[in-house]
Amino acid sequence: MSKKLIQFDLIEPPAELMGKIINRIAEEHRLIPIKQRIFLFSVGLAGSVIGFFPAFKMLKSGFAESGFLQFFSLIFSDAGILLANWQNFVSSLLETLPVMSLVIFLAVIFLVLEFLKLLSRDIKTMFNKLNINMKLNLWT
Repeated sequence: MSKKLIQFDLIEPPAELMGKIINRIAEEHRLIPIKQRIFLFSVGLAGSVIGFFPAFKMLKSGFAESGFLQFFSLIFSDAGILLANWQNFVSSLLETLPVMSLVIFLAVIFLVLEFLKLLSRDIKTMFNKLNINMKLNLWT
């Protein structure tokens, strides 16, 4: 048996390849804080969405217990009488308004919207940076 030697010609990589690799690694290091914020904002958004349901239930029960809806429905049934005594009616509405549950509900809504804003901003930033990197072809 004769041994055949196979000779490979080594291909030289492009000269700018090392620079592109280093730039890509540096870009990934710049994306790490954005990815961490995206994770934290996602957890915050999930928590605030989960908190929305108990806050809504508390608001709903607060309106039912206080009788606010019964007073408010008088606007549609006895509008003439209410116009004559509008100061007393407004004070009755304000007294029966479930303030704490309304504040908690609005705070949860604010948190959901704020986390959505922050999350969408960071996702947009990350994808913009990734699209720039995708346009740079590593082999050209």
